[in-house]
Amino acid sequence: MNRLQSIARLFIPPVLLPKAWGSSFEAANWSPRRGAVPGASPSDARKELTAGIRTELVRKSRYLHKNSGFLRELVANMAIYSTGDGIRVQAQSSDASWNRSAEEYFSYWSSRCDITQRFSFEECQALVCRGMDIDGEYFVHKTRDLDGEPRIQLIESHRIGDEWGSKETVDGVGLDAYGAPVFYRVLQDDNSAYDLPASAILHVHEPEWAGGVRNHPTIQHSINHLLDEMELLALEKHAVKDNADVSRILKTARGEIDDNGDFVVGNAHGAGDSSDPVSLQRIVGGKLVALKPDESLDSFQSNRPSPTFTGFLEHLRRDSALGMIPFEFAADSSKIGGAGVRLIVAKADRRFSFRQMILERRLIRPVWAYVIGDAIARGLLPQIAGWWKITTVPPKRVTVDAGREAQQNRADVEAGLKTITDHYAELGADFREEIERRGADAKLILETAAKYGVPPEMLWRISQRPN
Repeated sequence: MNRLQSIARLFIPPVLLPKAWGSSFEAANWSPRRGAVPGASPSDARKELTAGIRTELVRKSRYLHKNSGFLRELVANMAIYSTGDGIRVQAQSSDASWNRSAEEYFSYWSSRCDITQRFSFEECQALVCRGMDIDGEYFVHKTRDLDGEPRIQLIESHRIGDEWGSKETVDGVGLDAYGAPVFYRVLQDDNSAYDLPASAILHVHEPEWAGGVRNHPTIQHSINHLLDEMELLALEKHAVKDNADVSRILKTARGEIDDNGDFVVGNAHGAGDSSDPVSLQRIVGGKLVALKPDESLDSFQSNRPSPTFTGFLEHLRRDSALGMIPFEFAADSSKIGGAGVRLIVAKADRRFSFRQMILERRLIRPVWAYVIGDAIARGLLPQIAGWWKITTVPPKRVTVDAGREAQQNRADVEAGLKTITDHYAELGADFREEIERRGADAKLILETAAKYGVPPEMLWRISQRPN
């Protein structure tokens, strides 16, 4: 126990003293050389992330997404490399014919799946992925249109909430005795609200704690950094403009200047001790300048922005990118070598794979079960065992060694270490579709060769070593 703690114990009641004083954990001890850490005692995340705090975080996050190019790049990269042209679904029942029929039906439904008839399922995936980073979460309502067809309704985070001080919900989510969602309260434009059952709502987010109900924006830790960067850049740009407006400086031995303005020094008619600036203005630009003995005309050179300032901004951006994707992947990879590039790409790829898993579990699988289950109930598809089983085909994985990896993949497939299905899945393609296309191409080659009486090898030579 240090001297300050001993003195404090003499004047502060024991009940008010921090319980961790005198701990062997230095991080738990108080020090006058460090600022106090904000926040109360640890509690459930639903109590720490209140409706007011979450709303303020979302408000600032949306503002930054509209005005910060760096944040827009982070969010766009996450959506593009996670969803691409859409995460496709493959049925995995034991009936291959039924699988094709179900996939065709789901593909037809996906073309205009949302209740407004404006977005395809692939576009909905991208919107939800963006919303997870900007707002921290997205809500998808399983509903029907006027004709009874199954549709989904995209509900943004600000539409789920409750009146101030309401005890019926936790930030718009009604819970049972075990903490499971029972209903979600949807806010409308006229300030009214209605409840939707939890079975009809998909809450898509990346959970970070077990005691939470809602989620904060993914970039909440970097909000202050990005706001500071924008303010600093605005001030620095203003300073650069001011410096750019000054081209030359007229210096005198006395260091004094007349009050007539920026371009008038001394007597404008030549009667004073200083030179006439009007004459100087007429002869600058490569012409001879006549000055008094105690005067000099120097060109002004600005040193703004300085390398220190740009390095400081890079630090802010690096820290802002942590928790999403590597800074080098999103902004600047010029300072890392070959091995570093592979590490950065590998880390980014794992981040994209995790987001794809969240979208698959919380969005794609439930939507497939809803749509195909409805088709079976209405007799559009026969019911078979395992109709709900699916796999997903994500977009092509990001890589920096496409040639080397393609050669290694071919070797792994030939050696039996990797299935052809996995190989095509890494390329963002469906093995069954590719085999059908390959069969159609082979048939066309044979028919064309027979039509013109030429060997098939003259049209297409597949390999020197037939499999």
